[in-house]
Amino acid sequence: MKKLIKTILKYNRKPVKKEDPLYIIGNNKHHNSLVDTLIPQLVEIGDNFISAPGSIILAHDASLFSHSGKYRCQKTVIGNNVFVGANAVILPGVNIGDGAIIGAGAVVSKDVASMVVVAGNPAKFICTVNEYLKKCELKGILYEPPKAFFKVNKGEKISKIDISEFQKKILNNFFKTDEK
Repeated sequence: MKKLIKTILKYNRKPVKKEDPLYIIGNNKHHNSLVDTLIPQLVEIGDNFISAPGSIILAHDASLFSHSGKYRCQKTVIGNNVFVGANAVILPGVNIGDGAIIGAGAVVSKDVASMVVVAGNPAKFICTVNEYLKKCELKGILYEPPKAFFKVNKGEKISKIDISEFQKKILNNFFKTDEK
């Protein structure tokens, strides 16, 4: 809470630079989420956060505004090492535990435990992260990326050359597998 108050006070005292987020986010982030634009100060995101395009993280809800003239505002907290899939929506007041995976298109309206996979609308428990990892290993669909991909952990971008190398590796393996 002290960190949140410091952030709010910081931005109330000086002009905000375009690159300064109004929400709290840890280190090593690689995200494409739209973070609440009305009250982003109530969003807190941990370290090593990854999210896909179209995902939304909210801290407010205006559904009762026309009825009551009031907004519902709640703190939304996302733990460390969390992945949020494409077009997933995290609703106000939700707490997502460390290591959770949120499936594409999920609508998360309730807290999510650590190290679980949730998906659907509304989001529901699918399996643990370890169970999901084992399923993917058994299917042979996990590929080790080039070392250059770990630049993301240092806040650097992955180059087009790095991406191209990864694509070649995957496609070569994929077409070799299909020919059998």
